[in-house]
Amino acid sequence: MCSSIKAPGVLAAMLTVGAMLLTLSAASPLHAQESTGPTGWEPTGLPALNYDSDEGFGYGVLFELYNYGDGGYSPYRFTIQPTVFLTTGGRREFTLFFDAPHLLPEGWRIDASLGSKRQFAIPYYGLGNSAVYDAMLEDTEGQYYYRFGGTQRQAAVNVQRSLGDTPLRVLVGLGATRTKVDPLPKDAMTTLLNEVIENAMPGSIPETIPGGWSNHIRTGLVWDTRDRETGPHRGTWSEVLVQAVPEFLGSESGYIRWTLVDRRFVPLGDRLTFANRFIVQDVYGDAPFYDLSTIQTSFKQREGLGGSRTLRGIPRNRYVGKGLFLWNAELRWHATDFTVVGRSLHLILSTFVDTGRVWEDGLVPGELFSDLHTSFGGGMRVGFGENFIAGIDVGHSSESTAAIYINTGYMF
Repeated sequence: MCSSIKAPGVLAAMLTVGAMLLTLSAASPLHAQESTGPTGWEPTGLPALNYDSDEGFGYGVLFELYNYGDGGYSPYRFTIQPTVFLTTGGRREFTLFFDAPHLLPEGWRIDASLGSKRQFAIPYYGLGNSAVYDAMLEDTEGQYYYRFGGTQRQAAVNVQRSLGDTPLRVLVGLGATRTKVDPLPKDAMTTLLNEVIENAMPGSIPETIPGGWSNHIRTGLVWDTRDRETGPHRGTWSEVLVQAVPEFLGSESGYIRWTLVDRRFVPLGDRLTFANRFIVQDVYGDAPFYDLSTIQTSFKQREGLGGSRTLRGIPRNRYVGKGLFLWNAELRWHATDFTVVGRSLHLILSTFVDTGRVWEDGLVPGELFSDLHTSFGGGMRVGFGENFIAGIDVGHSSESTAAIYINTGYMF
């Protein structure tokens, strides 16, 4: 969720911070904290309030339920995370995420997700690293010129297994996604996407409205030496993943996506951490335009380039292509620990630089550090117990004076 820094956006951010702190303060523990860590169930959550000039006021609930069993499980035995988010402009998002590091025996880990999303203002600026944005067209052609509508329903499951006593895990997964596209949302007379579809040449975006099934299987390797999964202070979390979307599984078109992610956490003292992430991704085959914004990871899928999880301060999905490079660098300061109504909280302050680029037709390794789009800013995180993190980031770039992002967790 993000907004430019207008009066309603600032008000929404202030309301969210207040609601966040009230929620954290009002919570009471279900189980006493012992030296071995939390036990039993721990429910946490907060209201989701936001403002976006395209979608209006947003409201909903972010809720996370953790189970620690009899204690000693890190980061938890399993978690259930439902999200409900709606806007006055017509967005409807319902998701459910389940992650179980210690529910299954013998080193197995399983996660699963279900989701249903309907949006009237999905960004589309065209493909490639030089996609042009002309604000005047939103005045002459309508505010939805760089938007399209759509619905998406998805289900996915992944299992991981540790290889012996090493930090290496093998991952296999599968999923199904059904997408419907509306090139003319909210009774718009014209949009960039609709113009592309109408003028499409053979071999490019088809003349019929795109959409349909994108069903996948995937595999990969994950190397994980973090000292903790939520807000690590030291260690490495890296992965190489290959996802196949074949036509024999019922997909509208066939393509393959491979992704390399490297995250490093370097301690610079007891309370200061340098966090660094590189992502390189490429797609081979006939991937539909709406799937090119997907960035796969071993935990939760992300989207970009641009927005709260990739380039903070650059509009959501501003740059899209088959090839992608992303570099995020953060300096995180564990400012203080405190207690409210018997619950332990901590405050993290951060500053960051995000940079990256895309290639319309595929990755070009020799151009990784050329023509980059860069943003910078700072943020705050409030940690409630071991795992629930609520935070705000403010990002700045040449394309946005200051964008506000309200999320749970860390970017990585």
